[in-house]
Amino acid sequence: MALANINGLDNASAARSGGIAPGNDVGSMRSEFLQMMVAQINNQDPLNPLDGTQYVTQLAQFSMVEGIEQMKVQGQQQATLLDTLQVLGSTSLMGKKVTVPTQSITLDKAEALTGDIPVPPGTEKLTMQVLDKNGTLVHEQEWQHPTGEQAFSLPELPEGDYDFRVTAERDGVKAPLSPYLTRTVEKVSLPGGGGDIMLGLAGIGQVSLFQVTEFGQP
Repeated sequence: MALANINGLDNASAARSGGIAPGNDVGSMRSEFLQMMVAQINNQDPLNPLDGTQYVTQLAQFSMVEGIEQMKVQGQQQATLLDTLQVLGSTSLMGKKVTVPTQSITLDKAEALTGDIPVPPGTEKLTMQVLDKNGTLVHEQEWQHPTGEQAFSLPELPEGDYDFRVTAERDGVKAPLSPYLTRTVEKVSLPGGGGDIMLGLAGIGQVSLFQVTEFGQP
């Protein structure tokens, strides 16, 4: 696997960790609290000393704040670890087949496309049209009373740009749909500022990992 095709891996920790500003960690908070308490004891009125229960209350309050801060730090560490694991895990998708929704595709060589279309309940007719970059219809398929997911296999299309128009018809009303195509993962990247892991798919471009509906073998 070419490491050059995996972007953002080195920045995965910095992208989401958010960081903790120096001087604001739990150790600094504890030191500041103890210094304030000592100063409070040293400067109390000897004729009217503070009630011991006040110290207990202050310690309890600090322990609560300290616990919350520790939970925050642990949460940030877990989020960073999760991000790193997601990136490392997604690199195994290189060269694999995934199924994603798309309205268009660019073929750099002749290819026969396959995929499926999620069919809304009650659909009476499903129509799929394939148009070239000039808007010319190059292929059309129809299915009567389809159910579930309608698989399709298009004849070999020459190199070029293509758009898909899919409509589901019920009671004379047509609703647009998106076909789901099976494509090969060519690249995996993580935006430097954080965000979804992106997959570079052949003929489609950048797609979020969370748009994938099915994973397959090469």
